[in-house]
Amino acid sequence: MAKRKTKGPKQHKFRDKLLLNQWLMSLFGIDPLREGTKKRPFHNLTEPLKDLRLEGLDKDNLHNFYHALTSSNLFWDDTTALSKEQLLVYEENIVHHTQAINAKRHRPIVWKYYQWLSLLFVEVYLDRYFSDRDALLATLNEYVDRFNTRWSEYADIDYFNKDELNKLSLQNATGSGKTLLMHVNYLQYSHYSKKYGKEKDLSRVILISPNERLSEQHIAEFSESSIGASNFSKEGHNLFSQAQGLARVDVLEITKLGDKEGPNTIATRSLGDQNLLLVDEGHRGLSGKNAKADENAWFKNRAMLCEKGFTFEYSATFDQAVSGTGHEDDYAKTVVFDYSYRWFYEDGFGKDYQILNLPKSFGETKAVYLTACLLKFYQQLGIYEDKSQALNPFNIEKPLWVFVGSTVTGGKLGKDEQIVATDVAQIIAFIADFLSNKEKACKRMEEILTGNGQDTGLLDSNGIDIFEGSFTWLAKTLNAGVTYDELYKSILKQRVLSASLLENPFMGLILSIPKQFERIYGFVHSGTVII
Repeated sequence: MAKRKTKGPKQHKFRDKLLLNQWLMSLFGIDPLREGTKKRPFHNLTEPLKDLRLEGLDKDNLHNFYHALTSSNLFWDDTTALSKEQLLVYEENIVHHTQAINAKRHRPIVWKYYQWLSLLFVEVYLDRYFSDRDALLATLNEYVDRFNTRWSEYADIDYFNKDELNKLSLQNATGSGKTLLMHVNYLQYSHYSKKYGKEKDLSRVILISPNERLSEQHIAEFSESSIGASNFSKEGHNLFSQAQGLARVDVLEITKLGDKEGPNTIATRSLGDQNLLLVDEGHRGLSGKNAKADENAWFKNRAMLCEKGFTFEYSATFDQAVSGTGHEDDYAKTVVFDYSYRWFYEDGFGKDYQILNLPKSFGETKAVYLTACLLKFYQQLGIYEDKSQALNPFNIEKPLWVFVGSTVTGGKLGKDEQIVATDVAQIIAFIADFLSNKEKACKRMEEILTGNGQDTGLLDSNGIDIFEGSFTWLAKTLNAGVTYDELYKSILKQRVLSASLLENPFMGLILSIPKQFERIYGFVHSGTVII
């Protein structure tokens, strides 16, 4: 009889072993390892700060968050390792850096509570990192001992090493302001390096971006924050002439880094090993088809660039990207602040969504379904225009309609693959049909707005109309005497299918319609998804 394999110790989920983040929370009097606590540590820390009225500065130019935090119960017992005086120093630094990036902005940045906390955590860490690295290492490893003891049924987490203290990762949800945090992180690092006489230790600041389009976007955003930045590869590079310490940011695509110098690549070694590295989309290369090769190449290059420097990495999805890789624990020990999508959505910033499991007969109702989606988008645009003044203080952008498909065109694929291969082409075909068959389009719209799921066939697996109660604003419009012919024309006039013509790899979608509506009505982007 074959010997039964013994089961190894349980493995922590990534989100449960963010040791650096947990240790920093413990400095505020919140012990993530304390037994019997019902509230999550994150909730304990953020509860005093979530009131929207706390956003902004008081008459003394201090964030209201600072007063709310230091007057909370967290600072009324012996478990708080940070003093109010220390926090005041950190707060004054954050205000100074915020004013610096706001100097030229038409719309000044006003931090949300989680952004302010992200900056505060970085302040605490950098102060300890620069002032006494040995003490920081010892304190962190004391926490590792406590963590492993508390979770003895799980596999142990290794100790921190001194040479891995020079890396911080911020896991903040898409749309939560990672780019602006990056700008202040750069200023924070510059401040502490000067304070402790280390400002001449680094050769340059390098921002690694996923592609050229994002590089240009970063350069423009740095300019808004009054931070000098330029495209390193476009301006030419030389180890000696380009090294400017912390004075400016060199922006470089990750695809341009290689082992050897070439027409389109830069030898990583030529950039030296004493750099401040800012990494946008830090999860890239950690998962997917070529993950192992990309992962090894990226880590080799990153290690070379910042061996004697420092790194900030930013991503919304470290959790998903590193799980199951050889670097899962490495990243878990570098996440300084975690505001991943679960917290983002819980705070009401995430998008509401529906998952619609349509019947197998979807082919018969596809045109009706897509027409209903178009009507929902048109309704969103109408509400946005009606409420534009009321929405203005919230900086809410105009609604956008996006289709995400797996493939643009079909090829030599298997039967199952061909079913989904032309999904983008199907959308374009629907748009063409909607615009060239006005009578059919109007009939479908009437069916949707006056009928129910039984009439349209748009029922879920439980027989419920998937668009029930979705068109109350449109119903009021039609009750006011608007005809379906007028609704159809309004959809074109309001540019429901409109967008800007962008550069490659974007293709403009030009429609053959009456002259008064001629314009670029959309675009198709063929390329990888950026999370």
